[in-house]
Amino acid sequence: MNDGTVYIASVVITYWVVSISMVYLNKVLMSHEGISIPAPLFVTWYQCVITVVICWFAGLCGQRARKADEYAPVAVSENGAQQSARKPSFFAQFPKAEYLVGQARQIFPLSLVFVGMITFNNLCLKWVEVSFYNVARSLTIVFNVFFSRVLLGIPTSFKTILCLGVVIIGFLIGSHGELNFSVLGTCAGVMSSLFVSLNSIFTKKVLPVVDDNHWKLTFYNNVNASFLFLPLIFIFEGDVIKGSQDQLTSG
Repeated sequence: MNDGTVYIASVVITYWVVSISMVYLNKVLMSHEGISIPAPLFVTWYQCVITVVICWFAGLCGQRARKADEYAPVAVSENGAQQSARKPSFFAQFPKAEYLVGQARQIFPLSLVFVGMITFNNLCLKWVEVSFYNVARSLTIVFNVFFSRVLLGIPTSFKTILCLGVVIIGFLIGSHGELNFSVLGTCAGVMSSLFVSLNSIFTKKVLPVVDDNHWKLTFYNNVNASFLFLPLIFIFEGDVIKGSQDQLTSG
């Protein structure tokens, strides 16, 4: 097994572990009253703020890492080619986190979709059991095909439609067999699937704005989302937050 295979396998395993862990952690945050407060929009906003801070810190480390690489010793191979004597730092991949209003305005439509995606995702997780969570969000591939046809003009084959029919039937069977079925949770899961599909399409459109850099896009998206959530929190969860100040400020 070569180094490339080991690296890919480790990335897949890490993604799987982190993804499953985040589902359970978010479930606790969204539905456990003893740990969090019944304000899913506020919790989601807080997660966006923390993401912004992480992106900013990673960008700061990236600047220092790239500067260190500039002064790294250079090794000369037998054929005379020059190459760095050490591997680039992990943080070198992170760009400087800066917020430019012009770029943020172009990314704003994606940010609206992003807010809808993470909001309905967390609401779904709040209202359904973890075992039903993936079933409730299983229609993403259906919306992907639909929006690819409507927005991008990509044709759909008959075989693809048959496969989508199987997915929809599986969704209906899974919903019918759920013991603690929640209409609100299922609707939130369907809306989450819709916004996940739109998010992937809008991401492809706006990536060139940030030089095809996913880290820059993550920073802009979460900064915009942090502002977009504020009026929603004020309207829908203001009273809940006021009544939970002691819990939020307790050590």
